[in-house]
Amino acid sequence: MTVLQDPDPNRYHRIEEIPERKQHIFTTQTLGFLLHPNIPLTSPTLKVADIGAGSGSWLLDIAKSLPSTCELNGFDVSSSAFPPPQTWPPNVSFRIQDMLLPFPASEIGTYDVVAVRFVSSATTRAEWARTIGDLIKLLKPGGWLQWIDSCNFALYNSVAGTSRAACQEIYDGLESFRSKDDLVIGLMMREAKNVRREDVFRDLGLVDVHEDVFSTDRLQDPDLQLRDKGTRNVLACFLGCLEEFVGVEGSGWSKERIEKVKEKAMKEVDNGVYHTLDQVCIIGRKASDV
Repeated sequence: MTVLQDPDPNRYHRIEEIPERKQHIFTTQTLGFLLHPNIPLTSPTLKVADIGAGSGSWLLDIAKSLPSTCELNGFDVSSSAFPPPQTWPPNVSFRIQDMLLPFPASEIGTYDVVAVRFVSSATTRAEWARTIGDLIKLLKPGGWLQWIDSCNFALYNSVAGTSRAACQEIYDGLESFRSKDDLVIGLMMREAKNVRREDVFRDLGLVDVHEDVFSTDRLQDPDLQLRDKGTRNVLACFLGCLEEFVGVEGSGWSKERIEKVKEKAMKEVDNGVYHTLDQVCIIGRKASDV
């Protein structure tokens, strides 16, 4: 996640990044699982793919709960976040692979579980269906696809009379990301209606499809300051995206405006403004007779 560096490190209302490992722990606690309980883990030779593996937190944790005879492979477009190879368990590997490009033929039809987490910003139904269709090819007959992502960002006050205008200005500045028609999933999209994500899975031939939606405020732990840190973290991500508009004619965004709105937004969070997101988990099984 991109985090802007505060020019004054002693300023109280600074952005504090939540490390990926902690983000993974918080998300797992919010969901209550690594793999959805509807997905059976009984096979001693289970083969699992982690798409968008990043630092491998999810893959390494799921490996601890499975027999050493299982095979677990993490894929990402870059190896920059992969853990050092000497730390990999014997049955775990990490490989460079863009999920939007064809996988090697040796991977096709070999996986019992394909898991995807937090790879979407604002994805249309057609884009999502195309990606899911490609990932289904990795599954054995009877294999499961699990997709976890965020959507439905919202801002709230915890103290009456306080402003959330700057935080809202940051989110509204990303409207061009949401201007595509028929968005179904992603950090920057909001559902104006039931987008029927389960239908995308079913239309691609998956069965036993199920969707769960959890709010990020399901996990309450004041000592960890999850609400405060999480809000600063997601605003930092959005501010990083706004930097892409600097210098773009007609965008209205400059480095000076970003710095100004950032300072105001962090003061708003100091005063109790916080966000929520929906964490969506949707699963489906490839039919056994395929």
